[in-house]
Amino acid sequence: MLQDWIVELRPKTLLLGGTNCAVGCGLGFYYGAFNLYNLTAAFLIIVTAVLLQILSNFANDYGDAYRGADRADRLGPIRAVMTGSITVRQLRRAMAVVTLLACFFGLIAVVMTLGNDFKILAWFLFAGVIAIVAAIFYTVGMAYGYKGFGDISVFIFFGLLSVLGPQIMITNASGGGTEIYPDALLLAISIGAGSVMVLHVNNMRDAAQDKISGKRTLATRLGTRLSAVYHVILFAVVVLCSFAACFLSHKFWEFAILAVGLIPLMASVFRVVKNNRDAKILAPELKFTSLGNAVHNLAWLIVLTVDFWVYY
Repeated sequence: MLQDWIVELRPKTLLLGGTNCAVGCGLGFYYGAFNLYNLTAAFLIIVTAVLLQILSNFANDYGDAYRGADRADRLGPIRAVMTGSITVRQLRRAMAVVTLLACFFGLIAVVMTLGNDFKILAWFLFAGVIAIVAAIFYTVGMAYGYKGFGDISVFIFFGLLSVLGPQIMITNASGGGTEIYPDALLLAISIGAGSVMVLHVNNMRDAAQDKISGKRTLATRLGTRLSAVYHVILFAVVVLCSFAACFLSHKFWEFAILAVGLIPLMASVFRVVKNNRDAKILAPELKFTSLGNAVHNLAWLIVLTVDFWVYY
């Protein structure tokens, strides 16, 4: 039973969601201050992000099970809810528990970092509620993921909000206000595009089955060839915005670290484009795309950490 729940969590996706937020926290330290108080807030922020990712994973499987979208011949991992090891009712209860935990840790983090500014505090609480609603309704209710809007949602919540939100929170807790820095915005766009790449590989793998199930993702709408082009464009956005953020913040030797950090993702993109017509060969690339983005995030954390201690 425990193994079933571990599989249901989708551990590989948690790494990406956690490191996205970690980069945002790193920017907050870079423009604010590194101390125990901010470190505690960063921990709570990352825990909240991971919980929201878990909620999204649970809701995705719940919605697919409810709609019968998970077929026996699917190429992705066989979820416990598909085999009956975890019932739909148990999964629904787990979603409720994870939602409460995300609200608990997220509320503490927001109050710790933004409690002195009621207006911005209210906006962040509203954003938190929207994030929870978006996670649940990806395949439940309105099921906007079935209509091709998943890419936009991932870009906003796993890119813009995951990076800029923590940056604002940590910087404000340091007394630096709620300013959004240009390099942070570029980095948020880069990380958002990388997160969309993960979703897109998943949708490319399942495109044939999604058509049968009536799931109209962007991959099913674009077709095989244009899906590959779209994937390359997303990677180009990741690279250009990441390097632009580096240049804009007057980091030059750091280009080498970022270039090395992008190699795993670039290798995955090459394989995706080469094998995009064979879903079975494409299936493992979901893992490598996720890990490639996590390595890119780690490269940025190294850059921010080194620069913080060298220049501050």
